[in-house]
Amino acid sequence: MALWWSLPLLFAEATLGPGMNPLPKIAKDGEQHFSQMAAANENSVVDMSAIVQRNPLQFEFLTDFWCAYELSDRKRTMALLIDDMQVEYHDYVQGIMPPIIQLLEGFRKAKLPIFWSTWWRWSPDDGFFNSMDRFYGPIGWNTSLNALYNHKPNGGDVLPEVAPKTLEERKRVMHKSYSLDMFDESPMEWLVPDGQGTLHTELQKLGVDTVVQVGAWTDDCIISTAFHAFSLQYDVVLIEDGVSTASKNHFNAIQVMRGAAAKVVFAREVVEYLNDGQPVKPPAPKAKLAGPRQRLALIEERSRESSDLRNAKKGHEQSEQHIDENSQRALALSAAESAGQRRFADQLVLILIASIGPASFAAGWVLRGRFHQFAIRDAPLL
Repeated sequence: MALWWSLPLLFAEATLGPGMNPLPKIAKDGEQHFSQMAAANENSVVDMSAIVQRNPLQFEFLTDFWCAYELSDRKRTMALLIDDMQVEYHDYVQGIMPPIIQLLEGFRKAKLPIFWSTWWRWSPDDGFFNSMDRFYGPIGWNTSLNALYNHKPNGGDVLPEVAPKTLEERKRVMHKSYSLDMFDESPMEWLVPDGQGTLHTELQKLGVDTVVQVGAWTDDCIISTAFHAFSLQYDVVLIEDGVSTASKNHFNAIQVMRGAAAKVVFAREVVEYLNDGQPVKPPAPKAKLAGPRQRLALIEERSRESSDLRNAKKGHEQSEQHIDENSQRALALSAAESAGQRRFADQLVLILIASIGPASFAAGWVLRGRFHQFAIRDAPLL
């Protein structure tokens, strides 16, 4: 059976050049339905798994991305990857134990494969020295602050709450010593050796096309495994309440995976999907919209957004300019009124001065005549 399974792979490798690897068969899974959806919605942004935000700090817009597919979009063969749920990390992973136990029970009930990994490093001289030793450094290597090595005698054992129960399950427990990534361990060491290959090889033998990730650490082994699985063409499902870490980068790592490689869900969503029998409910293609007109509408919408932003900024500047102009006009009017008032006062003074002379002369002349008359009348007779 193993020979028949390997024949297509051997044929594919024979047709490749040196250093080239064959494209995994699962890379094409769901292509037909995807093509139908793509043909019907190539120019529509309705229900698109992306959103644009304004970014005032660097360039105008930032974009958030997230996974577009649903678990029920197509028929799937899933595997649960339980990463480093081991005695060494007991304190960090207790909070995620209940959802992982639920998933473990759900996968066992559905008879779907489960794989475990444990971190298998003990000291700088344990025979596995590599780039991670250089990264963490030699100082304090035997203290709990050094995260590279196990510091408990049984630190590499799987925690009993989520440990394998059968011999078949024990054959799916790997020890990692060189790589954070479950897919990249070399040489691969299995708890119960039985001719196993790499994790990718074992998953392909089982026809797996979707991996569900839980365990520790979110920002190390989980994220490394997620991106490698993604590059190997698996659909990656990250259980948000089923991963944990000892560092402050937990939520940042989840956001990176959410926006680049993984469908991030809660454990209960996958458990419900399994309990429902892994239903297939592909979304119906929507009516195809007019390509050029839809494209033009999108361009116009984004152009309006940019125009609104520019107009708001321009309006603010114009408002400030208008206020400045009004202030300057008011000051000019006030100055003109003051100048006019001063000119009127000056003219009034000049008129008064100019009229005082003739008025005084006329008054003097009249008074002089009257005085002369009074003087003659009242003069004594001789």
